[in-house]
Amino acid sequence: MDTIKQISYFLAGVVLMEMTLTAAIARADDRDVTAQERQRIVQALNALGCSSFDDAEYEIDKRRFEIDDAICADGRKYEIYLDANYQLIKKELED
Repeated sequence: MDTIKQISYFLAGVVLMEMTLTAAIARADDRDVTAQERQRIVQALNALGCSSFDDAEYEIDKRRFEIDDAICADGRKYEIYLDANYQLIKKELED
C-alpha cells in the first residue's frame, strides 16, 4: 500500500475516533429528569394533545428536554423537544 493511502486511512480513523468521542461526551452531558420536571413535561404534553411517553431526559448542552416516543392524539409516536420553560421547540414523527 502506498504511503498516501496509509496516511489517508490513518486520518480517516482519527476523524472517526474523534466523532465517536464527541458523541459520547455530548451524551454524558444528558441527565434524567427529576420527578418535578416529569410532572411539568406531562402537563406540557397534555396541552399538545399527547398522552404517554417512553423516556425523557434533559440535554444540558442544548438546554432542552428530549421526550422519546410520545403518543399523540393521532395515535402516532413523536420525539418532542421542549425548552427549559417547557415550551415546544420541535415535534418530529418517529420512524
